[in-house]
Amino acid sequence: MSGAAAHARLVDRCGERMARCLLTYCIDGADALMMALLKGAPHALAVFTLLVEGLDGHDDAERRHADRALDHLFSQGAARWGCHVKPQGLQAFHRALTRWRARLQSLPTWEYDALTAWMTHEGTQWVVIPGDDLWPERLGDLAVRSDWAPPLCLWGIGDRHALAACPSPVAVVGSRGVNEYGRHVAGEIAHEVATQGHTVVSGGAMGTDASAHWGALRAVDTVGGGQAGRTIAVFAGGLDHMGPTCNQRLFDAIRAQHGALVSEMCPQTVPEARRFLLRNRIIAALCPTVVIAQARRRSGALNTAHWAAELNREVYAVPGNITAPDNAGCNELIRNQQAILVAGTTVDDLCHAAHVPHLPKTDPAPDAPVHDDAGAGGMAREQAVLGALERMDRTGRHATPDTLAEALQADDSAVLSPEQVHATLGLLELQGRISTTGGPDRRVHGQVVPAHDHIHSPRLVRQYRV
Repeated sequence: MSGAAAHARLVDRCGERMARCLLTYCIDGADALMMALLKGAPHALAVFTLLVEGLDGHDDAERRHADRALDHLFSQGAARWGCHVKPQGLQAFHRALTRWRARLQSLPTWEYDALTAWMTHEGTQWVVIPGDDLWPERLGDLAVRSDWAPPLCLWGIGDRHALAACPSPVAVVGSRGVNEYGRHVAGEIAHEVATQGHTVVSGGAMGTDASAHWGALRAVDTVGGGQAGRTIAVFAGGLDHMGPTCNQRLFDAIRAQHGALVSEMCPQTVPEARRFLLRNRIIAALCPTVVIAQARRRSGALNTAHWAAELNREVYAVPGNITAPDNAGCNELIRNQQAILVAGTTVDDLCHAAHVPHLPKTDPAPDAPVHDDAGAGGMAREQAVLGALERMDRTGRHATPDTLAEALQADDSAVLSPEQVHATLGLLELQGRISTTGGPDRRVHGQVVPAHDHIHSPRLVRQYRV
């Protein structure tokens, strides 16, 4: 089978979940250029499709079309992000395209089932994406500035429901090199937070992080498993590279007590030093409250505190002995009024009202962590959507993604998920086979948006016609 044919087969079976996994593989870390591109595209699958169409083995006309479409989506997305694309910006985007496509060429396989196994480490990891019930919406705050970028998806091990168990998780972080005072404070604060049902988030590292996780786990002995909050460890590399190895017992305990181990990086990604700073932004974004239990002046925990401040999170710091370097970072945060002083291990001021861990009503993918687009092939989906559009046009009914999904679900011959409908609409629009209009149903937060407005929101309702 030729390369182009193998590419087409993979694209045909891909859904939004797999597309986001593959785009994460392309960028190898947070990438504002990719985020701008996604802001201009209807969904990640459309971006992945165009990247693939520009690979070697496709004919020149197809590659030129893909590149023009990508340029348009990038410029449109940058405008929605409040940026004007200058020539040097477009050149940077073209360099990024070359990198992303080179990464795609290094995929170990283009066979969908084998790639699914590779992307989930033989099915041992699950994946959540924006739009899932369990997706942490606060991660979207990382897109408020055009030089930041939220993760495209999250890989996880353990209980995925931990991501939604608490509406306002608390991060407890600090230096790896911690003394007994720091261990005690981190453990006690995390324990108190978890006994009230709140989720504790940290980085899974030695020292303060480990003490915070263990403190949260001890809450099960205090109030019972049904009342105790979960704990989530966020890692800098792929989850097949979790470390340090001396914390393996801790990682096993987090899984056993229905916590979660998560990363924005796909399997086989090595946790290089630069990725720990990117990991810190995830911890800060997940939590409205960040506690620095103990930190040296050059601790990575201060990077987490700075991310938290940029994201308008509440930052707390535990003071310590002014003659000990272990406490210098926290004391400096307090002196510079960059953090609120923690005066004790009671946490009423840090948390919202106590509650039992929340369980979501639905699980987006209980059995298949990446298989999100099984069923009809691409051509069958396109024909089903086009047929529904024609029927709705004849009856004068507005064709939005939601009404189309309803119409297709009512048709026993073509039952498609809303995600499949969105993906298919985006591809048809890129192919020029359908168009979009504004009209009275084009709204953001209940307000009518003029057709020329560049507001970008996931709540924007688009109408489609053949």
